[in-house]
Amino acid sequence: MNLSKDKTLDIVTRCGDGDEEALKLFFEAYSEDIYNFPMKIFHLSEDDAGDFFLYAFERLKTGARFSSFKGKSSFRTWFYSVLRNMLIDWQRTKRELKMTNLGKINKEGKEYATIEDEPDQRPDLIEEAQELTRHFHQVLGEIGIEKRVIFKLSYIYYLNLDEEEIEFLGSKTKLSPEELKQKIMSLRTELSRREEENIRMEDKITSLYLNILELKEKQTATIKKAPILPQEVDKTSQALKKKYEQRKKLLEKRKKGHFLARTPYREVADLLGITEGNVSVTLLRLIEKIQKKLKFSELSE
Repeated sequence: MNLSKDKTLDIVTRCGDGDEEALKLFFEAYSEDIYNFPMKIFHLSEDDAGDFFLYAFERLKTGARFSSFKGKSSFRTWFYSVLRNMLIDWQRTKRELKMTNLGKINKEGKEYATIEDEPDQRPDLIEEAQELTRHFHQVLGEIGIEKRVIFKLSYIYYLNLDEEEIEFLGSKTKLSPEELKQKIMSLRTELSRREEENIRMEDKITSLYLNILELKEKQTATIKKAPILPQEVDKTSQALKKKYEQRKKLLEKRKKGHFLARTPYREVADLLGITEGNVSVTLLRLIEKIQKKLKFSELSE
């Protein structure tokens, strides 16, 4: 169901007030969007899409979330951001429980159906992640202290310095432990702003996907008028191509780890009294070394 902008705004406003009729109209119009979102954006399975739909429905049916829509962006852009955040929360909290129908035979020799729980695999995944973390810190601990400090300072938003590393850094900088603490807190504050920008880039990926959907709808509608509006068809095709390219570049950056909050080389170099080139080369070699030891090819600066 396609709703006009005014109709959508009216429904969303009423949803925010808990209007049951408005909520019913909203789900009639947007249920397909909710269901398809995890498959189109995150490439999840249809089973996961169905589970997420129920999760999203339970959290949207009260109408409370709609009150945060202020109309500063298009409703779909806002709504897809809401779905994205809910999907991330759902993935963090869901329990992987599969229900399997099995045929069994009773005492009379008749077959009957049972439902059995497949073991929850989450503990295994958690243990695997914890083991990888332990291995990572073990590999990092085997690196010489100067290079290790360069690495940790570069990723200080995610890593902590131990006492030995703080003592080493203090000897290099001539700063007291308290001054070092303030410096590191300052770096993390700045990096937290960068992390916010990374989150905005993630939202932009979602927004671009939404733009692509809208342009494809426009393209389909315009093609029907192609004999009359050939220039409009070409214009829409060019805009669609541009959006695809923008989204592809952002996805490639995310895959390469560019959305990490990494300390600028200049900051690390100034703190340790070395050149930015030294930091860059050291970090590159360390990442390659850690990749090799972890056998994890996706790690990237």
